Amino acid sequence: MKTLRTILSAGALGVALSACGGADSDAGGTAHPVADSVHSSGKQETALSDVPQAVLEVVKAARPELDVQEAEYETRDGREYYDVGGLLPGGEEIELDMTKVDGVWTVVEIQRDIDDSLVPAPVVTALNGGVPDWEATRIIESDQGDGTIVYEFFGPGADGTVKYEVKWTDGEATLLTEEWAH
Repeated sequence: MKTLRTILSAGALGVALSACGGADSDAGGTAHPVADSVHSSGKQETALSDVPQAVLEVVKAARPELDVQEAEYETRDGREYYDVGGLLPGGEEIELDMTKVDGVWTVVEIQRDIDDSLVPAPVVTALNGGVPDWEATRIIESDQGDGTIVYEFFGPGADGTVKYEVKWTDGEATLLTEEWAH
């Protein structure tokens, strides 16, 4: 999560990102960040010894080969979340985001930083159609576990770093206008 957290840990930048959840278009079709629709307590680093055993068991069941190294806790819209990160045997860093679904801790997304060469062409087209002449400096692939992937693009904006999200499901790419729920 250190890699995933690098951008988010810079004080004012974290505030800028939490205020930028998606995109809205002006009459010319150019997308602009819109207010965040998710109300968060803010992520807090959590010692692995303080993470509930049930959370760690679900992480190990989902990714038994993961060397768990760190965790964060937050509440969003009144729901508890744990983000548990670590390294896969090949050195790739991933993060599993978990919340309770029907009272049971459940992985709701798996995230990893990726290079732009791994983003499907229709996703790039959707982003460029809504935000022409803008270039991302960081990309996170967020696998929702149901066939949907949300690509999170971070890059320069008028007031600091902005974030745009493109949902990729069933071969269709959609530039989101509100922050994805997970």
